[in-house]
Amino acid sequence: MNKKKLKTIALSFLLLCGFNGNAQDKWPVTLNLQECLQYALQNSYEIHKSKFDAGESEAAHNEAKSGLLPQISGSASMTNNIKLPAMLMPGDFFGMPGEYIGVEMGAKYNAVAGIDLEQVIFDAGLFTGIKMSKNARELASLKEKMSQEELIYHIGNTFYDIMYSQNFLKNNIKTLTIMDSIYRKMELQVAQNITREIDLNRMKVNISNMKVEIQKTHALLSQQMNYLKVLMGMPLEYDFRLSGNMELSPMEHVSFSNTANNLSEKTELRILHNEKTTTELGIKQLKQTYIPTLSFFASTGYNFENEKLTLSDSKFWSNGTAFGVRLSVPVFDGRTKHHKIRQSQFQLRKIEEDIKQQQQTLQSDLQNARRQLQISFQSAGAQQENMGVAEKSYKQGVMLYEGGLYSITDLLDTEKSFREAQSAYVYELSNYHKSILELKKSEGTLNTLLNQ
Repeated sequence: MNKKKLKTIALSFLLLCGFNGNAQDKWPVTLNLQECLQYALQNSYEIHKSKFDAGESEAAHNEAKSGLLPQISGSASMTNNIKLPAMLMPGDFFGMPGEYIGVEMGAKYNAVAGIDLEQVIFDAGLFTGIKMSKNARELASLKEKMSQEELIYHIGNTFYDIMYSQNFLKNNIKTLTIMDSIYRKMELQVAQNITREIDLNRMKVNISNMKVEIQKTHALLSQQMNYLKVLMGMPLEYDFRLSGNMELSPMEHVSFSNTANNLSEKTELRILHNEKTTTELGIKQLKQTYIPTLSFFASTGYNFENEKLTLSDSKFWSNGTAFGVRLSVPVFDGRTKHHKIRQSQFQLRKIEEDIKQQQQTLQSDLQNARRQLQISFQSAGAQQENMGVAEKSYKQGVMLYEGGLYSITDLLDTEKSFREAQSAYVYELSNYHKSILELKKSEGTLNTLLNQ
């Protein structure tokens, strides 16, 4: 069983144990970028929300299709007429010509039960609405993909920020160890009146400042790790370590997309094209509201009337059944639909401009990312050489100081230059890896990080 599988088993075990402290003690986990991304794609809050959006759009599409199925409804009611309404009847019927007599109509108890059915035969707007819901489902899928790409990008940037802080902290601790060793030797030399106490105090101040800087870096690391956990959807109480390749790999070893110029498949553009299609369908649907609709209907029901509530007596029940077709013809709506169509047409033009702008932006981002990668590579290479020179000078300075041939001022200046060179190199190295990440984003190949 390889190391990667062992890590996966360990992480799964921690998940099952609910991140309790005992499990962490037994299974310490170190995650690389790929493992962080894989965990995030399963647990990220943003990924969960995008999946819910996709499920919601699927349900909306099914709802739209249900309009093609028969619509059946049933109803029942019971009425107790405490006082029946009276209807005026000509007195001729009652031997009282020229007068009107109020006659109560109906029975004390009335019950109605029936069922109605309606089936659409032709409704152009309904069919277009189904196409729109299908397009909305595709849009939700694209947005889910976009959420995944954004998550990979943000986790990648945060990962390299943490790697920078870790390397910065590691270098400072290493330098502090050397300075502590020199400080202890200086204490002995001061006691023997070989070294001045003022030089010892300067070294002490330098060490104190270094310790403060290390504490600040620890605090920054903690903040960065918490942010990473939020991005990944991981409980804050779970503790883990990060590992990654923070070396300056040659440019020829960096894999680039062979289809980088095919920007039409970028998710951002596909989303805009989807929105354009939806707007076009919306305009079509509005125009189709001028077209008549045709539907079939049928209904059947029973009516009960009696002075007593004898529902079981069938002679007081009567049945009514009917079926037919219903044609609905729009005539005039005050030009409401016309103005709605005009609004949608302006929205369509805005989307078309957004598409043109996005195409140009994507091309610009790709060119800028390629240039930035070259600059970052050259800057990191230059800082790597500077750090090598500064490290060599610092080691020589320590040897010369210990031999009494170098002043404390020169040593502290050399140490400061070495720390600055270290920090500059680690910073540029982090920018170099971020530039690779930016280029992958511009190419639309961020998902390749999941397999590296």
